[in-house]
Amino acid sequence: MRDLPSLKSLRAFEAAARNGSLTAAADELCIGQGAISHQIRILEEHLGLRVFVRKQHGVELTPEGGLLYASCQRAFDDLEGVVQHIRPRTSGKILRVRVGPFFSMKVIAPRISEFLAANPGVQLHLSHLETMTAGTGPADVIIDYCLQPPAGRFSRRLLRERLVPVYGRVLFQNAEDRLALLSGNRLHYRGLQEWQSWIASSGLALPRSRQDLIFDDQHIILEAVKEGQGVALIDRTMVEHELKSGQICLAHEHFYEPPETYQFVCQEELLRTKPVTKSFLNWLIAEIEERERQLAGSRNSTDEANLRLSHASRSAQ
Repeated sequence: MRDLPSLKSLRAFEAAARNGSLTAAADELCIGQGAISHQIRILEEHLGLRVFVRKQHGVELTPEGGLLYASCQRAFDDLEGVVQHIRPRTSGKILRVRVGPFFSMKVIAPRISEFLAANPGVQLHLSHLETMTAGTGPADVIIDYCLQPPAGRFSRRLLRERLVPVYGRVLFQNAEDRLALLSGNRLHYRGLQEWQSWIASSGLALPRSRQDLIFDDQHIILEAVKEGQGVALIDRTMVEHELKSGQICLAHEHFYEPPETYQFVCQEELLRTKPVTKSFLNWLIAEIEERERQLAGSRNSTDEANLRLSHASRSAQ
């Protein structure tokens, strides 16, 4: 019998070493960070030595861990090559993508049939789950919203947000002007930082908000905006349909670009061994570029319509 650690612990170790982070390894393998730590502990107990030195912002390989990591890379590369070679050809038509639900709904879903029509036979599996469940294989592609994509993997920036403040039409009837809305109820996504950055970059001298409401779901924020519950910062390309249809309005034209971006992340070799991966990337790039061109062309007309709606609402008071 071979005296080897479990494959599960070696996979967790290799992912953590490659990413330099237990958190990033957990995201890649679609498991919790606690599970990654547990597998590393099992590996270290089997070896009788430490493979990582824990740092404040990640992990660093020990000399022994570095030797093991180099060996794991070679072994996993060889294993992956054999698997790709013997796997049935139909598997190359399945692409598993893990993506946030708001990006999926606003960017992928509206015209995904065009991608499928151009790539007959492709099965696209979209998952919004943080952990794998039965029938959900490991993700080929992760569309990650992050400061820096994980090291050692292919990444391509898809979208940098331009956050603008928006409000529902009914809200304006209870405010004197759009600037007053900015100091009413502010709706936040996960924290206060984006609103603070937007205000600082706008140059506006705004008082404290009447109420701060924090959500962890952008769908709920958008619905709350439509119902007149407050003003929220949302990427303009994501809500252009709602702006055009008059469901929501701009409170101010200034936009703020967060440092985080949406990144297309996958194993570099996947672009060569599974061509549908590159096809999906190219489709996403073209789709986002087209949305931005349409946005640039329609921005002025939408803003004028919103201003007319605002003036009409004030006149009706």
